[in-house]
Amino acid sequence: MTASILVVDDEADVRALLEDQLLSLGYAVRTAPSAEEALTLVEQAAPDLVLTDVHMRGISGVELCARLKADSRFALTPVVILTAVTDLDARVAGLAAGADDFFGKPFELSELGARLGALLRVKALLDHLERAEGVIVTLGATIEARDLYTAGHCERLAAYGVALGQALGVEEPLLRALRLGGYLHDLGKIAVPDAVLLKPGALTPAELEQVRRHPALGADLVRGLRTLDDVRPIIRHHHERWDGSGYPDRLRGEAIPLGARIMAVVDVFDALHTERPYKPALSTADAITILRTETDAGAWDPQVVARFVDIVRGLGLGRNGGATISSGMRRGG
Repeated sequence: MTASILVVDDEADVRALLEDQLLSLGYAVRTAPSAEEALTLVEQAAPDLVLTDVHMRGISGVELCARLKADSRFALTPVVILTAVTDLDARVAGLAAGADDFFGKPFELSELGARLGALLRVKALLDHLERAEGVIVTLGATIEARDLYTAGHCERLAAYGVALGQALGVEEPLLRALRLGGYLHDLGKIAVPDAVLLKPGALTPAELEQVRRHPALGADLVRGLRTLDDVRPIIRHHHERWDGSGYPDRLRGEAIPLGARIMAVVDVFDALHTERPYKPALSTADAITILRTETDAGAWDPQVVARFVDIVRGLGLGRNGGATISSGMRRGG
């Protein structure tokens, strides 16, 4: 597929020169005489790279860069800023705005083409990784769809996990991992037969062992996808317990990755709060009571549970009917 470049410059002769050169290199080119028009064009069709002058009437090239990088849709789109060689202030401001490269005026067109090509190759690789990640996330949702009782479970866990992570003050990479972990935590259940996964009665020891293999299997499925490196510990360890009695690695306390501790708490809450083939739904209050009781018994991180209890009523949860049940009736995941 031909890479597309958006050229932004308020000088018509510069735009024409850059357009001719980039077309000769085989790129699809659009041009804009201002940053304001560039923002409109980007909304219509996202380019693979933006090449902008720094000093323009109205919004500057630095501000254009900052706006694009602040939008999650365009944050990975390379932005190259054309500056005067001696304009150090513009370069510093561009770096702060997230610019990917600078090119001084007057410029050598062949060198500019080579550097744009390098940035576009990186962008193509990132797009490929994002598509692979999207396939895995879709697979996670497909696994959930096998069981009508867990409809919406992944979306709820993603929302709960991010809200709890924000309340705990975690950094943005972990918030992203929690969002994806909500969809991918049970990825390994692709290997669990429907007869076991959807069984309404108690599981046999052999069936329970099949279910308990799913965290390790799921983590193995995303091994090698570097964009999911922060998600793998959540997938593998969301069934570990604070007291070391969980699986698959019997990790204890803070040896359990924080993302997995967060996912464990919201996963248990959602399992209690929703109807399953083997149990009715509990009210928010009853689910919280069981969560606290299990925490006192050593199952979950007390700090994570305490923070979740503080925020759970602000998540817009309805009250479902149901009597208190034994946590032993729950399945893994």
